[in-house]
Amino acid sequence: MEEPRATAPRSVLGYRLVLVGAVGFVVGCFLPYAEASTAHSWSLYRLITTGEAAVAVTGGHLYLFAGAAVIALIVLAAWKEPRAWAFPALAAASIVWSLTWIGILLGGYGFYTTLNVGYWLMLACVCAVIVGTALVWTSSRRTEVVEPEE
Repeated sequence: MEEPRATAPRSVLGYRLVLVGAVGFVVGCFLPYAEASTAHSWSLYRLITTGEAAVAVTGGHLYLFAGAAVIALIVLAAWKEPRAWAFPALAAASIVWSLTWIGILLGGYGFYTTLNVGYWLMLACVCAVIVGTALVWTSSRRTEVVEPEE
């Protein structure tokens, strides 16, 4: 059984923006994130994965990178060839991931004296994923998906 295909060309700008947002978010995890009461700045990666237990470190990696990886995989699967499931999957993953990280980033705002480039890059990249998903939505609405004949 064949998968449904789109009949008209669609814009890949939204997919590109979502992918740039996901990759930029991962990069932002390694940049200086914030300063607390000391003048020393830590990356969010270091703050989350600091620990002696392997389970805690693994949990930190999943916490930081799993959502961005899922979004990137959906984009890569749908980029070359339109798929009927691509937008619903991307929308669901982007909504859950974006709302979670907006809450985390804004919720931690008051704990630090200075927010550095990593924080602002991560926040901008979450916004880029939201805008990119909206662009994919508008592009998918202009594209008719037809079921293949059996």
